[in-house]
Amino acid sequence: MASDGKLGRGLDSLMGGDTTAGGEVLNLPMDQIAPNPFQPREAIDPAGLEGLIESIQENGILQPITVRPSTGGYELVTGERRFRAAQQLGMAEVPAVVRDVNDEKMLELALIENIQREDLNPIEKARAFRQLTDNFHLTQEETARRVGQDRSTVTNIIRLLELPPEVQELVSAGGISMSHAKALLSLADARRQIGICKLIIKRDLSVRETERICGGGKKRAKGRKKPPLKDAHVRDLEEELRLRLGTKVQIVDKKGKGKIIIDYYNTDDFERIMGCIKEA
Repeated sequence: MASDGKLGRGLDSLMGGDTTAGGEVLNLPMDQIAPNPFQPREAIDPAGLEGLIESIQENGILQPITVRPSTGGYELVTGERRFRAAQQLGMAEVPAVVRDVNDEKMLELALIENIQREDLNPIEKARAFRQLTDNFHLTQEETARRVGQDRSTVTNIIRLLELPPEVQELVSAGGISMSHAKALLSLADARRQIGICKLIIKRDLSVRETERICGGGKKRAKGRKKPPLKDAHVRDLEEELRLRLGTKVQIVDKKGKGKIIIDYYNTDDFERIMGCIKEA
């Protein structure tokens, strides 16, 4: 497998050279090979796997999988898709190279293989990064260096695990993008995160619109006074209107009198908001 320039280091360099060079290719029985216990990918795209199955039927497995010795047989190191395709085809044997790698390297190699193929969704990637940092006591800086990513990228991806499980599931399934999810992280309340997440899907909100609803506007100028704290009831009403209208809403209340300020950002946005008001 060719290394990805964006990663800086590929599987070849991590394995001390080509993943197959210097190692004898053996035909190992499928029933002696156990799955990789550190595989970060939870699901494989069925269409992509079907295409690989057709290719193997036509040409065979062109690149051996990599395994390591284990009690009673072997454990898969890299080649998850090839291994699953061979299982579905009912193959008795599969070409493999045996390598002696530890648990940390197992996870690292499986993670990088999937990143290079861009097969991991953001939540799978976040869990894999967290597994590297927690299980092997690595800093985020060390984890980033291992997988050839910027530290800020690793930090932002791991932060997705702070979202409620319902939101994480939607990120995994592609219901909302990682950029939408990052906007939701600016909110501290899980209930609000879930509510706005539903709004993103219902109204097909853009990332920019989501950021506006979450209050991700420009920072207050230095030295400018903070506005007085609002009554909890007024804040709740603002939140309800934000969710209903899908935009920033401000209520200015002075002893029972005041105004409601509803932001819109273009003509289409204005018409959308008016439609929401008429439906209410």
